[in-house]
Amino acid sequence: MNKLNKIKIHFIGIGGIGMSGIAELMFELGYAVQGSDISMNANIRRLKKRGIKIYNSHHKNNIRNMSAIVFSTAIKKNNPELLECKRLYIPLITRADMLAELMKLKKSIAIAGSHGKTTTTSLVGSIFDNAKYDPTIVNGGIINSYSKNNRYGRSNWMIVEADESDGSFLKLPHEINIITNIDIEHLDFYKSKKNLLLAFEKFVTNLPFYGYSIICIEDINSRQIYKKIKTRKMISYSKSKNSDVKIIKINKDKKGNNFSLFIKKGVIKGIQGKYNFETNLLGDHNIYNATAAIIASLLVEIPMQNIKNSLKVFQGVKRRFSFVGKIKKATIYDDYAHHPSEIKASYDIAKQISDKKIVVIFQPHRYSRTEILQNEFIKILKKIDVLYILDIYSAGEKSISNINSKNLVKKIKIKNKNTFYVQNSKNLKYLLKKYFDEENTIVFMGAGSITNLAHELVSKK
Repeated sequence: MNKLNKIKIHFIGIGGIGMSGIAELMFELGYAVQGSDISMNANIRRLKKRGIKIYNSHHKNNIRNMSAIVFSTAIKKNNPELLECKRLYIPLITRADMLAELMKLKKSIAIAGSHGKTTTTSLVGSIFDNAKYDPTIVNGGIINSYSKNNRYGRSNWMIVEADESDGSFLKLPHEINIITNIDIEHLDFYKSKKNLLLAFEKFVTNLPFYGYSIICIEDINSRQIYKKIKTRKMISYSKSKNSDVKIIKINKDKKGNNFSLFIKKGVIKGIQGKYNFETNLLGDHNIYNATAAIIASLLVEIPMQNIKNSLKVFQGVKRRFSFVGKIKKATIYDDYAHHPSEIKASYDIAKQISDKKIVVIFQPHRYSRTEILQNEFIKILKKIDVLYILDIYSAGEKSISNINSKNLVKKIKIKNKNTFYVQNSKNLKYLLKKYFDEENTIVFMGAGSITNLAHELVSKK
């Protein structure tokens, strides 16, 4: 019997995207894994199929005889399992600390940034996998080619999405990191832009002396970090001529992107000059994601042709402009976009694939984000052909006075008359019915429960 089978680990909130990935990975490694959650979702259904025991409520009796308890920062302090764990002196480990322990056993690549890290992590993992590097992957989204957010590999390589939202990415040991961009987000934790940027600086300087940081300098905040740090090896990428790796010659169509990179001499051993790539991913932002993945793969000496082939067949990530289905002539997509930058990127994709009307159903995510970024939301949302806005998905936050979808709609409507507040999501099918008879593009956007509405719409057509 595997000794690890005797080590029993309980995950509080096992259905979360981050928790489920680590739980499944530890199950693959041979640990006795179980967990609890208050709601059923696809992650839990997948884990149950694997034979992992899951309780559908949080109760102190769930954790008896456990060797350790894993929890995320989303778990409230008065959680009965958490309280019982402390009473019984059972070792209590954060999700980030458990991930860090796993990473200590491998050579790791950590991908951080406000946007694009899930897709970039998936791209790096896919390239490594297709090149027979057999990586372990822990991701913040469902990788379509695996139908899950993780992969167990037997090699020395581990590819990890690093979550900066609560500072936990600073705990992760790694040899190579990627910073896709830095938006002024998560100020509920960091309190100021200065603290946020200091955290990303530390993320870079935490690298060992032989490590590499791959940074997109198209973004002003990450460019600031690139210029400031002199004690680590860094590779910059952007459309700028000042980049170590410059993005040039972009061609876009309805099927994907073709682009070229110019790699300066001396940046990557044995690689210099112009190289051409094809990908079925849409949007400018995915060219940046692909570029970061290409650089990371070249650093570990994956052959260029392997990288090119992997990009051509990459199937993407669930809820990143994912096709849901068709209703008559209209096409329905589901997208995770919940920040103004992400909404712009997804809207650009919609314009890339369609010359017909773009209809967006948007569910704002968190009162605090809606308040802080209200002007930025208005700036992008006013451009959309037809816009329906649902009530704010709180994500456990308390409401903020005057910050609500009704008021947001009023402000957008000044610039765009085709903006509407939807009080009851059950009315959506009736409201959208008029767009089904033409080849319109209908996109459901948001990080909350809106994905269910997109799938329900198509399933009940």
